[in-house]
Amino acid sequence: MYLLFIIIVLLLFAMTGFHRGWNVSALHLGSTFFSLWVATQFYQPLSHYFRLFIPYPRTVAYDTQFAMDIAQPEVRFNYVIVFLLLVMIVKTMLYFVIGGFNGVFALQRLGWSSRIIGACLACCSGIIFIHFTCYVTALYPNEMMQYALAQSQVAQWFINGIPFLSEFTLNLK
Repeated sequence: MYLLFIIIVLLLFAMTGFHRGWNVSALHLGSTFFSLWVATQFYQPLSHYFRLFIPYPRTVAYDTQFAMDIAQPEVRFNYVIVFLLLVMIVKTMLYFVIGGFNGVFALQRLGWSSRIIGACLACCSGIIFIHFTCYVTALYPNEMMQYALAQSQVAQWFINGIPFLSEFTLNLK
């Protein structure tokens, strides 16, 4: 289940990057990194306010056998959801700004090297997306998702094995 999801997402991101070329894909990857930085600065103070709006299913969580050993899944779930909300808001605003420059980049004819580099850069954004998606599903107390995560070595690698990003996410406090 997770492997199919990962393959489809990476293919979609690669096709988008292939279509955009290296310069627009680099702008979008830069906006992703900037949105992660902004969310890092502001998620902690906002997470206390969002606890009422983003409920964690506690009653189910006590009976769920989690695939990964995560201390205080409710607190981590709250932090990660607020963090991702901030990332999506900033990323959407930057997407509109970058979209304003489409006329500049539309005049260029894209070569194969530009398209392949764009696909690789877009796959980097796809890896970030997959990492956070797998991490949120690892925190959510659903038996089916937890069982699928326990069986998928690839999904566990996307949570724990990505350099810098895994350590960064596991240290969100």
